[in-house]
Amino acid sequence: MSLLSVLSPSGAANKNADPAWSQDRLLSLHRAMVRSRVLDKMIGDLQRRGLVSIFAPVRGHEAHIYAPLLALRESDWLFADTRQGSAALYRGFDLRAWLAQLLGGATAVHLGHAMSMEFTARAVNFVSVSSPVGTQIIHASGTAQGMKTRGTDDLAFVWFGPAAAASGDCHLGLNFAGVYKVPAIFYYASSGDPARDAERLGNGIFADRAEGYGIRGVRVDGSDVFAVYAAVADAAARARRGHGPTLIEGVTGGPDGDADPLERLEGYMRWRQIDPTPLRERIDASFEAEVSGHVEQLMAMAPPADDTLFDHVYARRTPQLDEQRRAHLAHRERFASGLID
Repeated sequence: MSLLSVLSPSGAANKNADPAWSQDRLLSLHRAMVRSRVLDKMIGDLQRRGLVSIFAPVRGHEAHIYAPLLALRESDWLFADTRQGSAALYRGFDLRAWLAQLLGGATAVHLGHAMSMEFTARAVNFVSVSSPVGTQIIHASGTAQGMKTRGTDDLAFVWFGPAAAASGDCHLGLNFAGVYKVPAIFYYASSGDPARDAERLGNGIFADRAEGYGIRGVRVDGSDVFAVYAAVADAAARARRGHGPTLIEGVTGGPDGDADPLERLEGYMRWRQIDPTPLRERIDASFEAEVSGHVEQLMAMAPPADDTLFDHVYARRTPQLDEQRRAHLAHRERFASGLID
C-alpha cells in the first residue's frame, strides 16, 4: 500500500499538491501544535513533582491529533486514548476546566474521580477517555451504528495506537464496523518505532488488514498535516455518503521515522513566506503563563471531599453504594486521629 504524502521533508509542497490553505487556518493549526509542546513540557514537570499520574506526551503525534479535527464537523464524536486529550481544547473546551481534570481537582466535571489523562468533554463531543486499552474502538463502532440508525450524517472518529491495535476490542470494533458499514473512521497511529510495533502486531502494513474486515484502508505520512487532513476528509465524505468506515494508518515520523510534524509545518510556512519563529515565541510565552496561572490557582484549592467517591457512579446512588458510603464515613470517624485502633 502506498504512503500518502503532500509535503517534502523540508516542508515544501510536492508538485501540484499545495493545499493552499488560508493563512488564518495555517496559524490556527500551528498555534495548536505549539501549545501542545508547551503542555508536554509543563505536564511532564507536574508529573515529576508527583502531581500527575498518567502522562502520554504528544510530541511527534501533533499531525495525528489536530489535522483530523479540521476535516471533521463539530457534531462528529471523538473517541481517544490518553494521548489525544488536547483535541478537546482545540474544539473549544475550557483550558482551566481541562487542567482541573488533569490535576483531579474538586471543580473538575468528574469531581476528581478519574486518572490524570482520562479527560471528558461532552460539550464538544469528546467521549470520556478510559485507561483500559482498546475500549474506545468498540465504543466508536457502536456509536456510529447508532448514528446510522438515527439517520444522521454525523460520524465517529477514533484514535488508537499499537497496544490497542493488538487487542481483542480492535478486532471486534473493526469487524462490527465492516459488517454493518457504520459511519466511522478508525485512525491507527504507529509508535514511530517499527521494531517495537512489530513485537505487538507482527510485520507488515497495518492498514492492509482493513481488507479482511471488508472496509477501506489508507496509509498516510503521520508527520504531514496536509496528508492526514486529506485522508480524513476523504474518509469523512465517504462515510457521510453511506459508503461505510475507513481504517487509516498514520505512520509516525513519516517514511524515514524521524520527521517532526511541527518542524515540517513550519517549513511549509516559510515556503509560503510566513516566518513561524516570532509566532512560536509569543505562543510559548503567553500560553505557559496562562497554564501556570491556572495550575497555581487549582493547586491552592481544597481537594475533592472523599465521600463524593460514591456520587455519579450511577444516575442514582444504589442501596449498596449508600451502605458503602456509611461504612466509609464510620471508618473515617473511627480513625480521625490517624492512629491505628
